[in-house]
Amino acid sequence: CQLLHDMDVKVHRWSNALRPTAPWAASDDEEAAAIMPSFFPDYCNIADTLPVQSCKNTLDLYSAAVASLNPQSSSSKEKTMIKSERVPSLSKLLDMAQSVTSSAVNEFRSAYSTAEPYEKVITDKWTTERGAQKALQEYCRDGKTAFSNKYFIASDCAVSGLGSNIKSKYAAAAARIARGAPTPSEGMALREAPTRCFSAALSLGALSARDALDAARNRSPITPPLWIGDGKMKTAEGNNNNLAGLYPSDNPLWGRSSEGSLSDVIEWKEWFRLLAERSLLLQERGEPATSGGEKSMAGDPRENGKVNYWRWKDQHLVRYLTWPAGKDYDSKKHAPAMLLVHGFAASAEQWERLVYSLREQNTKDGKDTTPPIYAVDLLGFGHSEKPGLSYTQYLWESQIVDFSVEVMDATPMIMVGNSIGGGLSAGAAASLGKNICKGLVLCNTAGVLESPDTYSGYTYKKREGATTQNDDIRSYTQAAMEGNPNEPYSPVPILGGNGLDLFGTGIIKFIYPQIEQRLSLIYGNRIENADAAVTYAIQQSAMHPGSANVIGSGQKLAPNRPLNEVLLEIDGGFHVLVIKGLDDRVSSPNVARSRAELFARLNPEKVIVDSIEDAGHCPHDESPNKVARSMIKWLATLTK
Repeated sequence: CQLLHDMDVKVHRWSNALRPTAPWAASDDEEAAAIMPSFFPDYCNIADTLPVQSCKNTLDLYSAAVASLNPQSSSSKEKTMIKSERVPSLSKLLDMAQSVTSSAVNEFRSAYSTAEPYEKVITDKWTTERGAQKALQEYCRDGKTAFSNKYFIASDCAVSGLGSNIKSKYAAAAARIARGAPTPSEGMALREAPTRCFSAALSLGALSARDALDAARNRSPITPPLWIGDGKMKTAEGNNNNLAGLYPSDNPLWGRSSEGSLSDVIEWKEWFRLLAERSLLLQERGEPATSGGEKSMAGDPRENGKVNYWRWKDQHLVRYLTWPAGKDYDSKKHAPAMLLVHGFAASAEQWERLVYSLREQNTKDGKDTTPPIYAVDLLGFGHSEKPGLSYTQYLWESQIVDFSVEVMDATPMIMVGNSIGGGLSAGAAASLGKNICKGLVLCNTAGVLESPDTYSGYTYKKREGATTQNDDIRSYTQAAMEGNPNEPYSPVPILGGNGLDLFGTGIIKFIYPQIEQRLSLIYGNRIENADAAVTYAIQQSAMHPGSANVIGSGQKLAPNRPLNEVLLEIDGGFHVLVIKGLDDRVSSPNVARSRAELFARLNPEKVIVDSIEDAGHCPHDESPNKVARSMIKWLATLTK
């Protein structure tokens, strides 16, 4: 905008903020980051009291701006109009995109799909302005249940929007849930229908967030508050712009109305957008831009990463951190790039100590050969959005695969994962193949691991009278591609999806007061590293909207592919370094020792195990120097 001003071009700045009178919106960039709260409950205390910009005011401002720009006659307007060649066709746009895309990315995309559930329905019906508006009217008129049962049917779940015949494990896992539910609406998360329907249109600008929120608040049949709470505990009397009484702080114990679900989709996106802007503003000013950066740090030193954001599926904001390659790094001589994937309830910030140790140990005689490093927040954790979807391991695997291809440009790399991040990394590596993933480092990894003495490949329990069994499936990966027909999904009886959110809410309320205490156990051998920065990062994320659904979705996980298969039976098997903190107080020290022994027996030529006696479930953050030393020694064997 400043460049246009310098050219004497009159600029009317437009903002899509829901609350342009908010202190952080009304102030300049220098003050906004300081005023904007980073803790969701604190944000709600302010946002609940503020008016939302009405759609009518937006249109009036737009019309006035257009009129003021050029009050000339139509003939004069034609003379001053800038000629264009119009918007290219979709096929031409796709050709243009492919022409500037690396061959490695094009090659991978031609052989593998991470298509989202209902991709064809979403693409065909709801990504244009007309389609999104029609869907909004129908959703508000008929309600969430009827809308879900009409459009989100199981047979459409795994159909690609680009006409590809390549199957997606992400879409297949969602189709498994849809097949197992009595009706589509009963298999979906409480806010999944409006999330899937409107997220793409909102990101594309085909649907206004203000218009959608106004529809939820004022143009939907208003559901009376339930006796145990639908989040609508405040009165809407005297508020002509919020007849339904919906607010950012709404936190229902049981269920969520159609209009409430739509409101949450909009409000949650607004919160995560503002949180991202806040982080980027702080970073631009040279101030700490992560959650931990707001608190005191202790223990082993960290190297702060650069904060970046990416929209997964062009819809959901995902935070990731990057660390530059050392000044003497040569990709042809030294270790490949690295992608770090955190565990449950953690975030990309938990890798900062390991990065510091890796750079310190990769710097010799003044030469820094550290490879470029990336760390991503999984959807539902850290500063990434927590959309109201049904979370499965294949959703997260697809996110990691897309990140590797879209953000890292299919660059050869080593993937490093902790806890569930280890299991997800193994699955993502098997999908990426060895042309992209050159090896794996698994730190106290989760995932099914069977004894090599008894492991016999894919097996399933035959069900008498079952009509969906497929006896031709030969591997766990093939089963996942087919949506696990031999392991059908069973919804929660009686309570259904409402019960899953209630369960997630209960877990958060129970665990939240204990976070600091539990971290002191997990980091028992180096308690200084369980500092205020680590604690606050987890506390902040736990209070983000959508956390309860992420936890409740654990009931929807598809059967896991054993590590025996994904590590060693796909693409000739991967080179793997297993780092095991033996004092693991999450799984128990006995289980940690048992799994270390099983890993050691898998394939000694491919799988190397390094056990650390005085480390626990997060060895990369509790004993970063030892983990870095082990990684560098192992990486040297790969680059010879």
